[in-house]
Amino acid sequence: MKVKAILRRYLTDYKFNSLLVRNMLLLLALILIPLSGGAAISYYAYKSMQMKERQSASREAAEEVYSELESIFKEARTQLVYISMNSDVELYMYDEAIRQFNYKIRTIQELIKMPVLAKDYVDSIWVYSAKSNRVVTQEGVALYETFQGRDRIEVYLNREEAVELMVTESEQPNSPWPQLAAFREIRYGKQMNGVSIMNMNVTELLKELDVPQNVHLYFTDGKTVLLADEKELIGRPAEEIAEYDRVIHDGTYSDGLQCISSVVSPISSLEVITRMDMGGYNDQLDTIRSIMLSLLAVMTLVTLILAVAVSVRLFRPIEEIMSSLQEHHNVLVGEDVLFQNKDELEYILTSIQRTVNARKNTEDALAERLRLLKKAQAVALQSQINPHFLNNTLETINWTAIELLGGRNEISRMAGALSRMLRMTLENSDTVVPVSTEIQHCMYYLEIQKTRYEDKFEVSWQIPEEIKSCRIIRIVLQPLIENAIYHGIKPMSNKGQITIRGQTKEGLLLITVSDNGLGMTEQELETLQRNMQSDMIRESCHIGMANVNQRLKLYYGEEYGLTVDSGEGTGTSVTVWIPRVQEERWT
Repeated sequence: MKVKAILRRYLTDYKFNSLLVRNMLLLLALILIPLSGGAAISYYAYKSMQMKERQSASREAAEEVYSELESIFKEARTQLVYISMNSDVELYMYDEAIRQFNYKIRTIQELIKMPVLAKDYVDSIWVYSAKSNRVVTQEGVALYETFQGRDRIEVYLNREEAVELMVTESEQPNSPWPQLAAFREIRYGKQMNGVSIMNMNVTELLKELDVPQNVHLYFTDGKTVLLADEKELIGRPAEEIAEYDRVIHDGTYSDGLQCISSVVSPISSLEVITRMDMGGYNDQLDTIRSIMLSLLAVMTLVTLILAVAVSVRLFRPIEEIMSSLQEHHNVLVGEDVLFQNKDELEYILTSIQRTVNARKNTEDALAERLRLLKKAQAVALQSQINPHFLNNTLETINWTAIELLGGRNEISRMAGALSRMLRMTLENSDTVVPVSTEIQHCMYYLEIQKTRYEDKFEVSWQIPEEIKSCRIIRIVLQPLIENAIYHGIKPMSNKGQITIRGQTKEGLLLITVSDNGLGMTEQELETLQRNMQSDMIRESCHIGMANVNQRLKLYYGEEYGLTVDSGEGTGTSVTVWIPRVQEERWT
């Protein structure tokens, strides 16, 4: 009774939202899906196995028939060759009037009677002589002009292509089946002296082959049906064979209803085709499918009963929790309505949700403060100015003024560039600027350095136009160029080259500053990379790079920043990795 009460309550109050119902359905699915899948896999595996067996049986039947036919026709050719090579037959071929030869005819007749008596499928053998214009049969000698089978011999003699087998009319009057004749030219040297013919009974030949009842047999020379268990097809074009367009020559085709196998002679165009009916096989599959569906239905019913029993047992503790919550819901959540069309788990979680929401609001406020703190830290780091650079620049201005004795040429250019550079650095309050603005800032810096170092280095800008409108935080490229000059180019004795390239890749903006300077040893590069990964910026010769890297990570995220590639004596390349942004998104 308790089980019925639980089921009634869950189905009445929660319907299909109930965890009881949903988990009961899950249990059914966990059992029935593998069971159904296993049954389906077994069925189709059995079907595939049976199909392969049928194909193999069809192929074996075709090969067996081919082997038997090959043996029969090989024996027929041997008999005809033996007859052609007989000395009495040779004399018969050369004697035009058969003078003084009649006593030898019986010997030839005895010779051709042997295969006829030995094989049921051999009806007769004829030996035609072109010189004497006569035909020897087991009954005697007949003139060619009055010979009953003359038309069959003429069809062979007037053929356009060389053939060994032909379909001919039956010797037996009113016979519904034609004959299959094997021909052999009798030649002594290059001249054809006559023909030997073996006429085979098609009905007896089919009995000799013993083809299974569910297999249809067709034997062709590639053009004509020479032998078939369907008499109306014998002598007809091969294309009239049922499903001939689906025949895979020297292979097997199957479509579930039939198997068609072909065996082709490797030295001639002779081909055996068998077509096996798959009706009995399909009946077996239907029976197996019915049995599997019946078993699956029984297993579904049993599984349903088990799923109900297991689900009720598992959810009894939840029922007790639900009863307790409903008794004390005002204490947990006040006067608000607690349960509104939710499942049992939602009922239990509602009392916890308010505490979770309050904690989440606190965490969101803390995350916002941390974001503002990071932004402030980034702006503070960005505002740092390298005092060495200012001192060196002022010293350069001083020495230039002394050398030029008050002239305005180089001094005015340096002073103007320095003024514009400082103005961009100190007066621009925007944290993110276009790449074109960052390039202009670097141009002012390079104008000062080129005056100071004269022809010490060359600069190549390779920034596509579409990149110049992208957004980047301020003062990123200038510290990288400064590092390239002071640590890469300055110690060199020859002229240096600095290249700044830009590209976009999968939503990223990549700007690389490369020099052909002294480069770094593996130890120096390892130290630099370790300092760049640290949260604190340590005093080092590459403090500008660490500063830029930390500002990029603070502003864009830990997955962005700088990568450094350097080798001793081969120069250094520093690449900026940031998101590609064309509009005011990062603020």
